[in-house]
Amino acid sequence: ALGRLQVLKTLEQGGKIRVIAPERLGTTPTLTGSVAVVAFMGAPTIMFEKLVSGTETREALQCVQDLYAAGYNNGQLSNEAGAEIKSGDGVTYIDDYRPSPAQTDTSETCKTDPSVRIAAVMSAEIGGLNSMEPLVVGAALGLPVVDADGMGRAFPELQMFGPFIHGMDPCPAALADDKGRRAAILKTDSHKHLENHFRGVCVDIGCSAGLVFAPLTAQQIRSSCVLYSLSRAWRLGHAVLHAYRNGTSPIHAILGQEGGKLLVTGKVCDVQRSTTAGFARGVLKVEGSGDFLGQTLKVDFQNENLVARFLSDNKVVACVPDLITVVDADTGTPITTEELRYGLRVALLVLPAPPLLCTPEALHVVGPQAFGYPEEEVVFTPVGQYTFDHPIPPKP
Repeated sequence: ALGRLQVLKTLEQGGKIRVIAPERLGTTPTLTGSVAVVAFMGAPTIMFEKLVSGTETREALQCVQDLYAAGYNNGQLSNEAGAEIKSGDGVTYIDDYRPSPAQTDTSETCKTDPSVRIAAVMSAEIGGLNSMEPLVVGAALGLPVVDADGMGRAFPELQMFGPFIHGMDPCPAALADDKGRRAAILKTDSHKHLENHFRGVCVDIGCSAGLVFAPLTAQQIRSSCVLYSLSRAWRLGHAVLHAYRNGTSPIHAILGQEGGKLLVTGKVCDVQRSTTAGFARGVLKVEGSGDFLGQTLKVDFQNENLVARFLSDNKVVACVPDLITVVDADTGTPITTEELRYGLRVALLVLPAPPLLCTPEALHVVGPQAFGYPEEEVVFTPVGQYTFDHPIPPKP
C-alpha cells in the first residue's frame, strides 16, 4: 500500500514513469550503460511505525556512484579521502562514506566508465514496496525502468538475488538511511557475508534502509534475472479487475492466470509474529471453511511465506521457491505477512516459481534447506508449470 501511494504521489507531481523491455538496453546511446538495482532492506513490520523518507534508495545509488568517482576498482579506492576503510567478518567496508566535495561530481567518471553511467533502474524483487520503488526512483531521475527483476517474487535475504546466485560481484554496494548515513561494502568474501553485514547495519539504523548493488549489465539482466515481471504483475492485476467487472471469483482468476493451486480458504485463527534480527518471523494458522472444514493450515514465514503444511498429518503441501501467497477470500487482494491478523477471511494459494529459481544451483540458495529445513522433512516439489509472458513494452 505504501509503494502504491508513493507512485500515485509521483504521478500527481508530474513525474513520468516509463517501462522498457530488457531487449531495449544498449540499442540507443541513451539506453547504453548500466542498470541500477534499487530496493529497501529491513523488516516490513517497521513500516507501520517508521515511514520511509523517499530519499533512501537514491542516496544509496549516489553513494555507489561516488565510490566509482573515487576510483573504485576491485575492492580498492584510489582516492580514500573521507573513507575510513575497515575489514572484518568477511567484508571490507566503510561505516559512513562521506567523500570530499571534489569527489562528489561523477560527470567525468561517467564519460569514461560505462559501469557508472546509469541508463535505467530495475527492481531487486517484484514484491511489496520493492516492486514500486524503481518506478518512483526512475521518475525522479528521468530514467526508464527495466521490465524485469532479480527474483520473480520476493525473498528475505540478499544472497537470494538471481545475479548473485550466478556469481555476480555485488560490490560496491551501499545502504543508506533516512538521516543520511551511507554504509558501503567494497569487497566481500561471499554474498552471505554481504547479507550478514548489511543486516547488522540495517538493525542498527532502525530496520529500514535503501539498498543499491553494483550496477548490472544488459547481458547480466538477460541471463540471470526474471524477465517481463512488471508485465506479469500488470496482467495478474488486470485478470483480477476483469473478474470484478464480470462478477466472477478473483481467486479463480489468479489461479487461472498463474497456473497455481488453492491450498485452503478459511479464517486466520492464530498469528505469532516478532521482529528479530532484522526480519519479521512467525507462524500463521488458518482454520479451513467450506470444502476445507475441519482442516488447519500452518505457514511459517520470514518476511515471506516459506513452508505450508496441514496440522492433521504435518504434511508439507507447498514450500519455497514456489510462491505461497495469502489473499483476501472475497477480493483477492494480497495480504502481506505484516498485515496478517486474527479473524481475517483468507485464501492461501501457491503459484509456480520461475525456472531460474528451480535449478539445483538456485535451490541451494532459495530452497527449503536454505532456510534450515531438513531435507528429510521438507522437499521442494513444483506446484506446476511456470508460464512465460510476453512484455507489454515493445521490443526493438
